[in-house]
Amino acid sequence: MLTYETLRRMMTDEKNSKKLLNLPENFFEEVKAYLENKAKFADTKEDAWELDSARRVLQDLLEIRERKLLTIALYNVRSGETPGSITREEKEFFDGIVNKIKEFQDRRREMFEGKKEDMQTVAFLESLPQFVGVDMKNYGPFERGDMATIPEANAKLLVERGIVKQINPNK
Repeated sequence: MLTYETLRRMMTDEKNSKKLLNLPENFFEEVKAYLENKAKFADTKEDAWELDSARRVLQDLLEIRERKLLTIALYNVRSGETPGSITREEKEFFDGIVNKIKEFQDRRREMFEGKKEDMQTVAFLESLPQFVGVDMKNYGPFERGDMATIPEANAKLLVERGIVKQINPNK
């Protein structure tokens, strides 16, 4: 059974630890039941004070764990490290944060490097002077029989004009 003292000890231990500590599997259900029970029987000022204090301690505990999860999520994107002991609800939060960090990093990378174009390997059926691809890189010049990997959009256009033939087009 969860008590105010137990909740306070959990918060203090979490605060003093660098790692996420184990919470009981049904932690959130226990806390909810504890707070509901306290609210039902908060007849005195002392009971009301304990209920209010328990809510603040719970809030502190959850914020400490959120900060740790955010730090671990950032580290996870860089190294693949996963958090140790997390609840089901925290796992959903963690996975969402990791996905958002990855999306942000991909968008930022595209901003600096440009979007990665799909590439296609082609064989040249006729000679072609140097050209600028859709990725703003120079390709060529090419002679009949040369093979090269060029942006897919350029390959499609050159196939339509009969200048190249796709190699492994179903890849």
